[in-house]
Amino acid sequence: MARSPRERPAQVDLGTADVVLAGTQELLPVLRAAAVRAGIDAARMRVIGVDDLPDPEETWDAELAVIAIRRPGDDPAFHRAQEAAELIDPLLVPHAVRIVVTVSGLTRLAPKVERTLTSEVLHQIDAASAPSGFERPFRSMRMRLGLAALRAAGVRVFRVSIGT
Repeated sequence: MARSPRERPAQVDLGTADVVLAGTQELLPVLRAAAVRAGIDAARMRVIGVDDLPDPEETWDAELAVIAIRRPGDDPAFHRAQEAAELIDPLLVPHAVRIVVTVSGLTRLAPKVERTLTSEVLHQIDAASAPSGFERPFRSMRMRLGLAALRAAGVRVFRVSIGT
């Protein structure tokens, strides 16, 4: 069965890319620290709280958006992340990479979990901007164990697509 072609985003260069970080207030400092650790220039970051509405006339050409949502109890974090992605959509280029991180309400992000989370987000960025689905980056055994540890801790990382 043939796959329908889709436009893949260009490779994201973290040193020069404009980035939008959005999330719940308690996760924004963790998200900002992880972005700086990953090599993103702080001057090229735009940090937005999910509860704060961005200015409707404001535009920006960010190539990457990372959204972090804490899931308190049975709250559907995916729907909240989808709403946040739609709110920040005017700040992004049409085919920007959007990574969503959901964290369980009981999870405390210890430094080791933060490092593992940073590695997983970087892997998702590489996978999203791979030239084709067949040339995705290899996930080593160490990364697979790290992903399993994140899932056990109540952290989920995935990509969303908005629009066309």
